[in-house]
Amino acid sequence: MSETGWQIEVDPSGEYRRELRRLLRGDPGRRVRVFLVGLVVLAGVAVANALAASSTPSRTSAFAFNSATAAVVASPDSESSAWFCTGATGTQGDAVGTLILTNPTLRSVNATITVAPAGGAAKSIRVSVPAADQIGIVPGQIAPGAWVAATVLFDGGGVGVSELVAGKPGWSTAPCASSTASDWYFAHGSTASNATLALSLYNPSTTDAVANVTLFSSTAGLIQPPAYQGIPVPAGSLVVENVSDHLMNDPSVATEVTTSAGTVVAAELQTTPGASGGSGQSLLLGVPAPSAQWDFPQNSEPAGGSLAFHVFNPSDHQVSVNVKIGLPQGEAEPLSMTVPAESTADLVAEQQTRIPGTGSFALEFSSADRTGIVVDREVSGAGGSPAPQVGQVHGVPAGVPSTLLPAVVPPGRGATSLAVSNLSSEPIRVSVEIATTGAPLAGLDRRTLQPGKTLTVSPQPGSPIGAVPLLVVASGLVAVELDAASGTPGSVVVPALALG
Repeated sequence: MSETGWQIEVDPSGEYRRELRRLLRGDPGRRVRVFLVGLVVLAGVAVANALAASSTPSRTSAFAFNSATAAVVASPDSESSAWFCTGATGTQGDAVGTLILTNPTLRSVNATITVAPAGGAAKSIRVSVPAADQIGIVPGQIAPGAWVAATVLFDGGGVGVSELVAGKPGWSTAPCASSTASDWYFAHGSTASNATLALSLYNPSTTDAVANVTLFSSTAGLIQPPAYQGIPVPAGSLVVENVSDHLMNDPSVATEVTTSAGTVVAAELQTTPGASGGSGQSLLLGVPAPSAQWDFPQNSEPAGGSLAFHVFNPSDHQVSVNVKIGLPQGEAEPLSMTVPAESTADLVAEQQTRIPGTGSFALEFSSADRTGIVVDREVSGAGGSPAPQVGQVHGVPAGVPSTLLPAVVPPGRGATSLAVSNLSSEPIRVSVEIATTGAPLAGLDRRTLQPGKTLTVSPQPGSPIGAVPLLVVASGLVAVELDAASGTPGSVVVPALALG
């Protein structure tokens, strides 16, 4: 039973699973190819009308998504679908963006990619994403600029889009947004110790937008800088704000973006420049709505580092939060925490005796009165270890029954682990399949998973986990996490794209 009262029943052995396999299977002998497409800028590509019509993609599935779910792959039989990506720098910056287009379907899908640099003119190209393939596009090569955003408009559905940023501090990935919204939330950021926090506001529509930004500081409380009220974001444009201009040397700041006109897509880029705590950068797509439940399927305390969870309560009243601890073996008593109105609270793993100091564990955060909250995880490794030592990711809001996981691309080196948590109150069946073939992974076909338990797989050399796109299909709600092999474990998580 979900927080809104509807019942979810998906049988991975029945018609739903057969339809997914029919639509998403490919040549069983083919490995997914990951490459950068040669870019040819095409003048005069008219996408405005189609974009306006598809800014909120149709969802024909009987499953009702949690309102905090920002990335949903449209059904393969959709006439069109759109994705919106922001938060990356151009090719001269330290967070150079690459769009990752993952097509697990049987047919190629054409797309128009329109890149909007901050303060510059937008440019467009046409590309084709081959069947059963994954390609990369560097938006800064299409339209140069210090900061860039992009719209990917497909002539069909079934293709997922995520974004990778990479530079000297490290690298990070995040899902792109499948729709715009009037609200966006971020649980944590920092401007302390020379860290920088950049907020990107992208308006891909044909209607002008006006945005307001509220900051929730751990030291200064609620702040509404006059310069952040009534920010004009014209149609088709990108606006980037440096949060440290108004909140300097603050170790913890949550952010709320609301629009008084139009809608936008918001993302934050958190950069830690390499002080004693290590370097790293995190690309975070905002959360379009708070959720009463957030899940982290796999966590581990880094040797010589720190693991912290940031809980943001944007409501006008105090919220009690219950934290369930999922262990591979045995049980642990839940933790509880109180988060005052319009503020944040932190849970530091190494300070909790109920959380194991070694091995992996799952955490579930849920508000006692179903008030919406936002929760993310920050992992900080020991200085001197490979970058990124620091990484930040959102949790999974309430779970979904089916997920598409893109393949890990450079600078990633495959995956370290795949975790699937059962969020249902009943046993469920879980299958992990190669998305382009429908072939289940050895030992991962219709595995029974008990309530509250997590299936964790550490891939061996030659495993397809992380090497090719994967499809996770369950008979109930699950939270999925695929950790990329990079720096501190858990610092980079492959975007989990919900299947619509």
